[in-house]
Amino acid sequence: MPEFLRKLALVAALGLVTAACAQPARTSAMIADVSQNAVLVDGSPLKNSVELSVVTGGKKTDPMWISEVSNEDFSSALRLSLKQHTMLSEANGPLVLTTTLISLEQPIMGFDMTVTSTVRYQVAHATNGSVFDETIKTPYPANFSDAALGAERLRLANEGTIRTNIKPFIDALITASKKDPGKFGGDVRLRTS
Repeated sequence: MPEFLRKLALVAALGLVTAACAQPARTSAMIADVSQNAVLVDGSPLKNSVELSVVTGGKKTDPMWISEVSNEDFSSALRLSLKQHTMLSEANGPLVLTTTLISLEQPIMGFDMTVTSTVRYQVAHATNGSVFDETIKTPYPANFSDAALGAERLRLANEGTIRTNIKPFIDALITASKKDPGKFGGDVRLRTS
């Protein structure tokens, strides 16, 4: 094989390896959007009152292996989601959120990749103790049409499963605070049936 073709083959092989390297989940792609049902009313005990404490269970991505969701990226996405929903307290909020990524079920390979996240969300009130404790499990598929490279599909599925996991947590927290606002430190006259 001529030297030129050997070098060209080496460059092409390196390009494929680089393109297939695992990338970590992007924070910006894991932020839960605000829906009409998730807009807080004035006087809600959740308004600017949730302090994000600890996020555990995530893993850093090894570029030579598979995409993962790190604690730092999950924490940032959760913080930005809470801020977007006007729930985030920058410091000393009356409600403290602790989050555990229990599992991130990922396929090894495939044209269509579904990743399922299981996350436990615990919210404690400064004086009332535990006010919310729920585990949420959400699958999210990424198809071959979303990305040709398997590493890219897996990253998209990771991002999607975290985003779709944060959303029902926020919805459930809002629902729980409406049912029993006093438990969350709010005015019991705000209770809805």
